[in-house]
Amino acid sequence: MTARTENEALVRAVFAAFARGKGGFGLRRLFAEDAIWTVPGRGVMAGVYRGREEIFGFLGRLPKETDGTYESELRDVLASDQRAAAMYVARGTRLGRSLELEQVLLFRIEDGLVREVLALPSDPEVFEEFWAAS
Repeated sequence: MTARTENEALVRAVFAAFARGKGGFGLRRLFAEDAIWTVPGRGVMAGVYRGREEIFGFLGRLPKETDGTYESELRDVLASDQRAAAMYVARGTRLGRSLELEQVLLFRIEDGLVREVLALPSDPEVFEEFWAAS
């Protein structure tokens, strides 16, 4: 199996674990201990999450902030030897607002583990409005 194929499989495994609600338990073997996940913006979920515990805490907040409605539908994965991009649709409801937005997660992968993730919403204004504090 090539590194590209392994990286694609890794990203698909991340989405599958999240979809099954496995949280940190299912994701622990996929992320480096010192991984970083960055979410742009000013909303309640924005920030730089450093290390597995912060990342898993962030991912665990997604269903809590949306009363269990948040889901991500993976559409495609593009991978190279050190990187991958996951294109997906994020959906949920929160504080009377609905979200259905295409997004991209950019992954940096080393030694078979996720080292870094950058979230890129296709429409930053819609993303900001959905995750606004009130």
